[in-house]
Amino acid sequence: MDPIIAALVALVISMAGVGGFVKFAKMGVSNVQVAATASQQLTFNAATQQYVQDNAVTLAQSATATVPVTITATQLATAGYLPAGYAGTNTFGQTWQAQVLQPTAGQLETLVTSTGGNPITDTKQLAQIAAQTGASGGFVPYATQAGTTFSTNTAYGTYGAWSVPLTGFANPGSGHLASLLQFTNVQANTAFLYRVPVVNHPELNNMQTDLGLTDTGGNAHNITGINTATAQTLSINGQGQFQPDQGGSLELGGNNTTAGTGTPYIDFHQGGQGVQDFNARIINDKNDHVSIQAANGQAALQVQGTLQAGNVAVAGSSCSSNGIIGANSDGSGQILSCQSGTWLPIGGRFLQIYKYTVSNGSFVPYPSPSCPSGGTAQILVYPSTIGVDDTAVVNMGASPVSGGWSIYVTDGAGTPIGGSGSASTYCSY
Repeated sequence: MDPIIAALVALVISMAGVGGFVKFAKMGVSNVQVAATASQQLTFNAATQQYVQDNAVTLAQSATATVPVTITATQLATAGYLPAGYAGTNTFGQTWQAQVLQPTAGQLETLVTSTGGNPITDTKQLAQIAAQTGASGGFVPYATQAGTTFSTNTAYGTYGAWSVPLTGFANPGSGHLASLLQFTNVQANTAFLYRVPVVNHPELNNMQTDLGLTDTGGNAHNITGINTATAQTLSINGQGQFQPDQGGSLELGGNNTTAGTGTPYIDFHQGGQGVQDFNARIINDKNDHVSIQAANGQAALQVQGTLQAGNVAVAGSSCSSNGIIGANSDGSGQILSCQSGTWLPIGGRFLQIYKYTVSNGSFVPYPSPSCPSGGTAQILVYPSTIGVDDTAVVNMGASPVSGGWSIYVTDGAGTPIGGSGSASTYCSY
């Protein structure tokens, strides 16, 4: 009987030991799950954080305050932020994903969550995983997990470090993990000048400092394909050249879409003249007027070819500034100058056209070509060799006839007399 009792006692003791072993075995498995899941979450968090910083501008174009951009493990692996063999699900069959909101312009808020799979029903284990993930770790609680303290519509950080309402994010449900990654400033974390438009972020297409195009070897580089360049000052140093393409234009002060301001001008600085405001200047000093000025007040213009004046002057009409020159408005090419406030030929009011030798009955034609606009055809007749007696009267002149004048040389009785004279035709102004 005693051996039987002893055997029963040994069996009971043995069973008690097995129960303890099973308990410790379960705790060991749970701890392994906690460590593995937290480690996997940390890896996903780091990859997501770097991805968001590197792609902040692109994300900012789509993310809003209420509609997030979702980032998957597959995306991160494809982009090289996660190892190719990274498992996108944790030990509970939950899938990792990140959601990015833009609560304010230029600020991105990223929340990593585990979705689907089996909810983590052991609330102690749920909190342990969050704790091992670090300050960013958290979870979505159950309704009764902490009395009435927690809401199932909010993700909570380890030891209450943070809380995020899931209003703008997709709520994975209770028993799922979460990580709140730090806010990302789009501009501060993306110190690049973007060559494409960035929606709602014009500052990313603006330089924040001087731009140099000389490389470390001292080589200067080009800028090509500019449509419009707007600048306060354009400085071409050394032996630089300004070469507008054929058919292009240089517009100063304004352009065909913007009203001009100020008094636009171009300054030239002649070598050897020392420091000057200018040596020669071309200036648009008043409406429809361009002036060439020199530092010494005696600007000169030399042209190797020809100059063509506009057909703007009307002979005999008034003009505003003595000394200005223009071509006759009739297009004849006659050059007029402003003389004492009147447009007149440069040669004066009477311009001789031709000179003829005439006698009684000679015909003198009108000036050919005809007088330019404003001129009147006239003739001057004067004797050259005429023989008469001392008492004779000589009449010498011209009578208008068709196409010209008829010359007469007569005595007092109107009788033609011998001799000759000269007749000059003029254009009178």
